[in-house]
Amino acid sequence: MAAEQRVQVFSLGEPKKGTPKDKRRYLVKWAVDGRHKTRSFKTKEQAERLRSRLQQAVRDGQRFDADTGEPVRWERSAETWWSWSTTWLSLKWPSLAGNSRRSAAESLVMVTPHLVRRRAPEPPASIMRWLWNVGFVPTVESERGEELVWLDRWSVPLTEISPGLLETALTAATTRQDGKRTSPDVTKRRYSGVKSVLRAAVGRELIDANPIDKVVWSAPRKSSAVNIATLPSVADVVEIVEEMAADESYGHYAAFFATVGFAGLRPSEVARLRVDDLDLPVDGWGEAHLSGALTSPGPLYTIDGGAMEEKSLKQRSEDETRAVPLPPVLVKWLRWHVERFKNPTGDRVFINQLGNDLSKDNWGKPWRDQRARRWPAGHKLARTRPYDLRHTAATMMLRAGVSPAEAALRLGHSVDMLMKIYAGVFEDERRRANQLIEGEFAELDGTDDE
Repeated sequence: MAAEQRVQVFSLGEPKKGTPKDKRRYLVKWAVDGRHKTRSFKTKEQAERLRSRLQQAVRDGQRFDADTGEPVRWERSAETWWSWSTTWLSLKWPSLAGNSRRSAAESLVMVTPHLVRRRAPEPPASIMRWLWNVGFVPTVESERGEELVWLDRWSVPLTEISPGLLETALTAATTRQDGKRTSPDVTKRRYSGVKSVLRAAVGRELIDANPIDKVVWSAPRKSSAVNIATLPSVADVVEIVEEMAADESYGHYAAFFATVGFAGLRPSEVARLRVDDLDLPVDGWGEAHLSGALTSPGPLYTIDGGAMEEKSLKQRSEDETRAVPLPPVLVKWLRWHVERFKNPTGDRVFINQLGNDLSKDNWGKPWRDQRARRWPAGHKLARTRPYDLRHTAATMMLRAGVSPAEAALRLGHSVDMLMKIYAGVFEDERRRANQLIEGEFAELDGTDDE
């Protein structure tokens, strides 16, 4: 608990009669725990204003800084949304993975032009591009161009951010150009980003309370459950993998999608696989030993400036691994791939046509092309994503009777998350169980009738 302070604000010191106008000075004097402070002003109005503010601060019980002599809250007003949000991101940057850096920066980019003082002029036309490429990338040096000048002048002080201003800014940052709201995931991410920055400001005592707590605004709700009615079946996956394997251009992606669809690995986990991570016997089940994922956040968001980044397994520490059994049909596909598409530059199982690591863009195009051939526009699977094949594998496991605990282990989920994501599967199983139970009672009824 801070020690009690003794603050005294003295009478206004006025210039002596006869002092020339250009040399007149009005003195504001006060003391903090016996340490005297003085400020001089050319006009009486300016001096009275400061003296009045000091007296009000004393009445409010504000704490004063012993060195500056001013209330601590006054020092806070120097921090604007712009200055603090960039500081916050710089502090977080080293501990964030590339994709998390991109997400954090995106949230700040979208809201910052709207968190400005009243009557702020329109920002420079290049403000968004500058924020994306320079402003919210701590590793990039920024020159003092028109964008930075505008932000320094017009960004709202943290102490002046009101719930109303936040509502306006969040609405603007989560509204698309066509007037529709951004997706629930994007909306929630941007809201959470702003909340985190302001929460940290409270922790640093830059503001007394988080104004977002009083905002009458909420992110749209989104069910985490997968719509199993729009998932490819295992038979669909088999057919699309076979079709891709027969394609000269995209054959080297066939086993990639088979690994997602038959074993339930995340695409980014498949992209990181090395030959030594795979146990592929001639017959029977194999096993993949996962140690992480390979993501492609872009050169602005990686530590070394490269486009790709290796990261640990989701929700696990850096040194944790996950062993995933591989069904015999997948073992055959992977053996076929390793033998046919040997990697001349390293031991990565899957590479692109240039011999480099796979990025999301690399596997995205072949998937879209193959999907369009098989499921044209209007088909229920026309917008299926590669990640949806992982849901196919999970659904197949659960419907086959694999316990939720084992399925969760293979997928790298918690059991709770598994139950939420695949609620539809469990609902199907519940109905099937009800029918079986009804059948048992029906047999009993028939026996009683006899």
